Amino acid sequence: MAVSNNTVTHFNGNSAISFRALQTTFGGNFNSVQFSTYKRNTDLDNTDPIVPDSTENANISTTNSNLRASDFRGSIKQYILTQTSSDQILVISSQSWNSNLAKNVIKTFQVNGTLEATTTSNVAGGFSAEAYNMRLSVTGNIYGIGGAGGVANDGNGSPGGDALYVDNTSNRSGASAKIAINVNANGRIWAGGGGGGAGGAGNAGDDLSCFTQNTVLTNTYSGNSTNPSRGCRNCPPTSGNLPLFDNGNCISGISLGNSDQRNRCRGSQERGQTCTNQYFRNCVYQQNFNVAGGNPGNGGNGGVGEGANNNPGGSGNSGNSGNTTNCAANGNSSTGNSGNSGVSGGTWGEAGGNAQGQGGAAGRAIFRINGNTYNVSGANSNNVKGAFNP
Repeated sequence: MAVSNNTVTHFNGNSAISFRALQTTFGGNFNSVQFSTYKRNTDLDNTDPIVPDSTENANISTTNSNLRASDFRGSIKQYILTQTSSDQILVISSQSWNSNLAKNVIKTFQVNGTLEATTTSNVAGGFSAEAYNMRLSVTGNIYGIGGAGGVANDGNGSPGGDALYVDNTSNRSGASAKIAINVNANGRIWAGGGGGGAGGAGNAGDDLSCFTQNTVLTNTYSGNSTNPSRGCRNCPPTSGNLPLFDNGNCISGISLGNSDQRNRCRGSQERGQTCTNQYFRNCVYQQNFNVAGGNPGNGGNGGVGEGANNNPGGSGNSGNSGNTTNCAANGNSSTGNSGNSGVSGGTWGEAGGNAQGQGGAAGRAIFRINGNTYNVSGANSNNVKGAFNP
């Protein structure tokens, strides 16, 4: 953690402390210097006390009777902490404030380096405590995390991560209880972009008409053995392809007579025919059915939103190709359509794009939960990306 204390203490050592020195350090009317002006002020509603209340100023009297110049040794006008380098999930209110947060001394936290979130469920920087005359100066960067892209099929993108939250838990409503945030022209408070929506699956291919065939030797006729002439007259044709049978019935075949019975018919009126009291043929059976069309391709995933450790954001993926099914009997085939592409994640502080899945919402640049409101100065579309609503 790269946070240093840059607070300036005054009147260190043994040098004499003059009224003029007090006036130069703490302010006041140069034309009328009164020692009583430099009593320690403990009013929590005072936004600019001449001699503020602080841990370092505890020896300075709050009344005229006990006020002594020597009590100003090691005193402060304001308390300053400075962040440099890079930090993740920095809780500003947990830094070494020397028990000054709930006192009226002006306190400034300077972000000169970079604060980063690590997931969309946490925030790059945060403050939550009772505080008065709290200032936050941003000349560096505070970055949220980009949201994850939606997952095929039709998955929604995740919201982008927030950058900074500030909650002053004081029950006072005056100006001293409002955290003042100043964003330098080169500073950045950028929320993460939302993840892009995923593409939907393609359409399945059309169903196929298909069939299977098999050949079975079938007894198709039994004649009267005591009256072979009647049997001969009722015999089916003896040559050629017979009619087809569909869906379990005979659909084609060749007649196969029983030659063992031929001599029994030679003396009858049907002597010229092949006569038999049993008649067989090879039957070809055909089973018709439908085959489901080819499965569709999956849609592409959505792109991740732009954010800390994810700069730039990601583009959506293309959908997958559909599968093909075939009917071997007739050579027909059916192919499912390709899946639809996912869309890109949002840029800093912007929502992700919509496809069949919805894009994730943008993260918030600055927000509060329950505490007092805050003031923002110096913000523009370049240095603050994402919503902030005091």
